[in-house]
Amino acid sequence: MRILFDDALDLVRFRVRPLQHYQYAFWQPALLLTALGIIASAGADGLGDNVEGRVAFFLLFTWLETLLFTQFMGLWLRLGKWKPSGSLFGLVVAANSVQILEPLTSWLPDDAALVGAFALSVLTITILVHALTAVSGVSRLRVLVGVLLFSPLAMMLMGSTLSLAASLDWVQVPPELGLELHQGDAAQGASDGGDANAI
Repeated sequence: MRILFDDALDLVRFRVRPLQHYQYAFWQPALLLTALGIIASAGADGLGDNVEGRVAFFLLFTWLETLLFTQFMGLWLRLGKWKPSGSLFGLVVAANSVQILEPLTSWLPDDAALVGAFALSVLTITILVHALTAVSGVSRLRVLVGVLLFSPLAMMLMGSTLSLAASLDWVQVPPELGLELHQGDAAQGASDGGDANAI
């Protein structure tokens, strides 16, 4: 685990090694990723008082998002003529480890907390883009475009995972989010109805 933590610190300083270096034993990035999910749940009081449910939701979302992102970027980079020499999973988890600082933003005043969370997100993306560019040899612009293209998928995954968690009583969806989810379901239902009528 110490090697993984040292690598995470190196990535924050934009020091990247060849991809083969990030081929850890699976349990190491898995443990760190699980810790990131649990830590993320600690600052989500707005999702209700069911602590176990919140943890389960964030663990599910964190794992699904990371696995999907790893597969998506692997495909995207291969389309850019990258020849993989190993899995991106360990590198992606290490690059995202800076998110372990996110709970610290809750100690700040509301406006400052938003700025801090945004800055942390930008830093994470910057680290990730730099690391993926370095190990793949693909242009930085192509990597950045891939990350941006993944954003809508991440939002859809968040919405569907949140709906599932709410249906299982893991979380309580805030009214504003609940309205958006309801409108999305209604729009989907109207679309399905239109397709059925067309048939």
